[in-house]
Amino acid sequence: MHFSATFLVTAFLVLQVFAGSSLLVNDAKSLSEIKDEYIVTFKSNNRPSFITHNNTDVIYHYNIINGVAGKFTAKQIKELQASPDVERIYEDHDGIATINSAPSNDTSIQRNATWGLACLSSKTPLTYKNVIATNFTFYYYALAGYKVDIYVVDSGININHTDFDGRARWGKTFGGYPDIDDHGHGTHCAGLAAGKTYGVARKAEIIAVKTGGCDLKKVKISDTISGLEWVHEQIKASSHHSVVLLNIGVNGTSQVYDDAVISLTNDDIPVAAGNMAKPASYFSPGHLPSTITVASSTISDQEASSSNFGDAIDIFAPGQDIVSTGIGSTTATKVDSGTSMVFTTF
Repeated sequence: MHFSATFLVTAFLVLQVFAGSSLLVNDAKSLSEIKDEYIVTFKSNNRPSFITHNNTDVIYHYNIINGVAGKFTAKQIKELQASPDVERIYEDHDGIATINSAPSNDTSIQRNATWGLACLSSKTPLTYKNVIATNFTFYYYALAGYKVDIYVVDSGININHTDFDGRARWGKTFGGYPDIDDHGHGTHCAGLAAGKTYGVARKAEIIAVKTGGCDLKKVKISDTISGLEWVHEQIKASSHHSVVLLNIGVNGTSQVYDDAVISLTNDDIPVAAGNMAKPASYFSPGHLPSTITVASSTISDQEASSSNFGDAIDIFAPGQDIVSTGIGSTTATKVDSGTSMVFTTF
């Protein structure tokens, strides 16, 4: 069997949710909760008096979901639990990364491509099996990505990397992190989406939306929802087509996260299947009917052993030993594996 797909790289950073009792939702398994920090969703616009824009303990006011995130005392949580206007209360948490009209589009040829790119434009399995070689042939549209904005929700981007040709810029950071990619995950994925050597959409604009730092075991879902909200506002104000590299997933299913993703896109959002060697239907947001859930394949067109699998999978794409942009310098490269590296159709 030969697997292929086009254009968008999505990564899978696992977030794990802890829950309590009453309206506190047992959203998924957890490694660590964040003490006294919560995401609260409402049934209506009626809210307790302490949920105001002037309350500095309320960190985020969301629009893509009817809710807020912040630090609340036990007394305030009890008041929220008693309120008929409160739908759910989610404990915020740390996560853990799983990283294993346009001009004419004439076809161009790259003869120093990676195997992953070659696989995308080949109708037959590759006969050459050297995964680190860069002498494969890739057929592509030179103007792919023209007037398209790609928002990379991840660890940031090395925006000065030469492979981006000046098309990368910093959007916004959530969570108090520095405005750099201090991990490399976001840069690697951005290069696969739109780099001039390693990417597919080589004319796209790339925007960094940082919600995780150098320790990708510490990614708050409230920061990620705020990043999605910011992206939503940017998309509404732009005349370009827009794509979101949503590099955040949940270890289990999370209603509040699913709601945010659905509100952003409504249909056909591409997401990575995940790298746990389990059914993809166990995880958000890949279990949603509106997502295009992508699993990882090898250079031999086999399912990668670490990739999630099952009925929720819509398509396979190259995801093992993939070369792309790095963060060590403006010309750095990195080899990585996992469903973070997959390409999907959008």
